[in-house]
Amino acid sequence: MTIWIIGFDLSLSAPAAVALPLDWRPGHWKRVKSWLGRPPLPENQDDLEGQAERSIAIAHWASDCIKDLGAMPKTHVRAYVESYGFSKNNAHASRVMESGGHVRAHLYQRYKIVLHGVASSEARKLTLGFNPRKPAHDAKVVVQDTVFNKFGGPKKWDENQCDAYLIAQFGLSEEGGKILAMSRRGP
Repeated sequence: MTIWIIGFDLSLSAPAAVALPLDWRPGHWKRVKSWLGRPPLPENQDDLEGQAERSIAIAHWASDCIKDLGAMPKTHVRAYVESYGFSKNNAHASRVMESGGHVRAHLYQRYKIVLHGVASSEARKLTLGFNPRKPAHDAKVVVQDTVFNKFGGPKKWDENQCDAYLIAQFGLSEEGGKILAMSRRGP
């Protein structure tokens, strides 16, 4: 039986997913699967129908990713998703969380898969050895640089796929698999 660990970054404009087999040999990139979604964008922030259509499209896209892994009797999928912080002044974060709720419900209803939330800071600390913070570091740039230049990952990935990879790695470590990680030297 093949066991896949899939990590999702549910960005509203370009959701991404990366799947790693549980028996992955770190650095064996040919066994890694990735997806990048391009859901329809609402006309503006007041386009509630467009926002609903986008959330539904993201849920169906996530379901297609699971289907691509062959979620059948001989394949088992464990799923992790980047959790988003909530701020009462950040409507964008609430829309992302709302979309994540659609994905959670859809994957559970269709495949009985439960999405496990992962704080991006935890995934970054596990992989990078520290949690990059502005103004000294832009986390997405540090993550992408590490995946491309230190881990030898696919250079065609965008920043959301790199984040999804970190989420998948976190899940892989939780499930007992081997991961690529940096060690932090110094104080």
